[in-house]
Formats: sequence, structure tokens, C-alpha cells
Amino acid sequence: MVDVSLVGRCGLYCGACGIYRAYQDNGAFLEYVSKSWNIPKEKIHCNGCMALTPECSGSGCERVRCLDGKGYKFCFECPSFKERSCEKYEKLASRYLERGEDMRASLIRIEMGEVNVWLEEQDKRWRCPSCGHPISWFGGKCFNCGKPLID
Repeated sequence: MVDVSLVGRCGLYCGACGIYRAYQDNGAFLEYVSKSWNIPKEKIHCNGCMALTPECSGSGCERVRCLDGKGYKFCFECPSFKERSCEKYEKLASRYLERGEDMRASLIRIEMGEVNVWLEEQDKRWRCPSCGHPISWFGGKCFNCGKPLID
């Protein structure tokens, strides 16, 4: 069963986000994220982009604030997305594309109604190949079994 709260409003999969994974796993990865990003553990909180509360770390996300300010749920609703004229989105999308995440293609699939299929694909993609535990984009190893993750 897919968790629609993990649909990133910008096209990223929240289930692999470092903050989300650290909060959900509440163990060694939480320690790693807290130290690496210099965030107190008690400030790391996230339920996924579609289930944000004021306590969630993602509620301060620049893209979330932008979308909320414009009254949009997703970046694909914004004319700047269609025109490729949002510099901040294009810069972020370019950075993630370098590591194999096509945020734009994901948003187009979400817009076309392929949310559940996309979420299932992402859930399978972001699991440790050794133990099957959900993993993050960050960290380089599975914090469940300790095996290194290979791109």
C-alpha cells in the first residue's frame, strides 16, 4: 500500500528524504543527520510533504512556502514551472538530475494521475538491496544493516 503523504510537492520522493527517514527510523540515521546537518534531534520531524504540520521540518521548505504563497499544491500548477523560468526550481531540479532524480518527469507523472504507480516505484527504488529497509538519499550506507549503498 502506498503512502500519499510521501508525494513531494516539487517532484521529489519524501520517503527517501534525510529528514523524513531520520524521523521515521529514529536510530543511528537520526544521530547521523543531527550531527551532519547540525540540527538538534528533537527538531528533526517530518511526516512527508503531503502531511506537513507546523512542527515538521519541511514546513519551512522554500518550495512549500512558495507554493502556499501562490495557492498551489504542486509546482506543476505554476506557470513558471511550465515555462522553466523558476530559477530556484530549475537549479534544484538540475542538482537532483545529476544524481538520477528527474523531479520534472516525476511531477508530470503525478499531474497525469500516475501517483500510486510512481509511489510504488519510488518505494522499491529507495530500499537497501541487502536488507530491504527504506533508505535515504544521504548517508552512503544502510543504517539498518550497515551495508554500503551503491548508486
